[in-house]
Amino acid sequence: MKRKWFILPYVLVFCIINIFAQSKKPEDKFMSEWHLLFNDSIIGTNVSSALVWLESQKLKPKKNIIVGVIDSGTDTTHLYIQKALWHNKKEKHNGKDNDKNGYKGDVSGWNFLGTPDGSFNMRSAGTEEFREFKRLYPKYKNYPTDSTTIANASPEFIYYLKMKAGARIESYFKFTEYLQQQANAYEELTKRAKSAYPGKDSLRVIDIMSIDANDSLFNISAQLIAIDLMNGSKNRLWQTLVDKHNAKLNQAQTRIKSIEADKDKRLLMGDDIHDASDRFYGNPDIMCDDYFHGTFVAGIIAAQPNPENKMIGIYPTAKIMTIRAVPEGDEYDKDIASAIRYAVDNGAKIINMSFGKQTSPDADMVEDAIRYAADHDVLLVMASGNNGTDCDKKIYYPQGLDKTGKRIDNLIRVGASDINGNPGSISNYGKNSVDLFAPGMDITSLGENNGYTTSSGTSIAAPVVAGIAAIIRDYFPKLSAGQVKDVLIKSVTPMNGKSVKIPGPNKKGNTTMYDSLCVSGGIVNALNAVKMAQQLSSKKNK
Repeated sequence: MKRKWFILPYVLVFCIINIFAQSKKPEDKFMSEWHLLFNDSIIGTNVSSALVWLESQKLKPKKNIIVGVIDSGTDTTHLYIQKALWHNKKEKHNGKDNDKNGYKGDVSGWNFLGTPDGSFNMRSAGTEEFREFKRLYPKYKNYPTDSTTIANASPEFIYYLKMKAGARIESYFKFTEYLQQQANAYEELTKRAKSAYPGKDSLRVIDIMSIDANDSLFNISAQLIAIDLMNGSKNRLWQTLVDKHNAKLNQAQTRIKSIEADKDKRLLMGDDIHDASDRFYGNPDIMCDDYFHGTFVAGIIAAQPNPENKMIGIYPTAKIMTIRAVPEGDEYDKDIASAIRYAVDNGAKIINMSFGKQTSPDADMVEDAIRYAADHDVLLVMASGNNGTDCDKKIYYPQGLDKTGKRIDNLIRVGASDINGNPGSISNYGKNSVDLFAPGMDITSLGENNGYTTSSGTSIAAPVVAGIAAIIRDYFPKLSAGQVKDVLIKSVTPMNGKSVKIPGPNKKGNTTMYDSLCVSGGIVNALNAVKMAQQLSSKKNK
């Protein structure tokens, strides 16, 4: 029976899922396929019905749609994504650039976060605010910050202060200063102990606490380390306490010194990080040890049918082109720009971008790449972000703007909704800057060791929309990227009459109408979308 499930056409698999859905209860929010469904109690995408409808209309896909996934990499050994992986037919595993595209050995995609020789693959990058603070720290670390200086400061110094605040490093500086004050206290109390107990070896905490002194320096010193003194046995060796604290102080001081001393490991790639034209760097290793997020995203789009839990991707026919450019932390602008251009140049018609940030030093570089994708009719699907923030009021990069500052028509930004159609509490939103919502809370996709896991966020909602866009572009290839975006927005399940809690830190439970959260006022609906796409495509054929 299990073997027969594997050979069923995926449209039939969706039919079976749809039948099973009738018996599901709305509170069963962790069922692996809820985001594919739609009924009175489940506000999913209706993908299952969309594929059945396409089959009923005897419409045939081209079966050549490529979705570029710019993320952390992909587990190429996972049984339920292997068949969906894109393969560069012109390239070989021989260390040469057989297809002359500038990337040696890019058989399954490319890694922009690795050195050319493969000896180092970047995993963690920290926040952009910290990186910018670190870049400017040597220049401004000793600058005064009084009101007069700030009033006459250069724009760069004001930017430095903003990055310092954004990096939240000031608290660590103060923490290190406090550790130093405590170290001074330990030193003072050690002196007092040696005077109070001349010749005594192996001083213990109880000895320090028994010193007969009442001057202000002694009292201040004792207060500074009072918690250390009270925690644990009073018979502990005093020197053990001193050594433990000094180790903590040395660690903090080393970290602060590293701000200036340690180079950004991104520089190991060997390219000019501020030159967009210098984009032939990296290596073909798309399966580094932090591929979990990218694998999860790829699975939402194109995971193959699984007989055990019925989990299946939005469109298993799609081919996933893996571009590794997103480390843990904030992505580098140069890598995103390079990744977009790579995906465009190698045939992707849709690019999923489950990332974003609030600081972008080379934003123009990314915006140019987005416009390059627009010029080549490629649709970009981007997560709106997980800060519970109004993107109309606070910029979230990349923005996707044309030369006049208007939103470009080949980038669609996605918020996350739950099984009841409510916006996720962490989802960013924006009446003018977020286009629609899509299921993104408690979604099941591919995990470690050929397994599955559940996750939430707008980076999960974006590939849901990317998968639906892949269906439309494969069945109706004459529609442009802009037309597909327009179809997706106009065909949503309308939620404009629904009052919902505003995402983010909303302790008062303030509510708003759904159409104030996004352009469309609704949640992506695959069945509506393919029907509208079919009508639009028919008009183009006349």
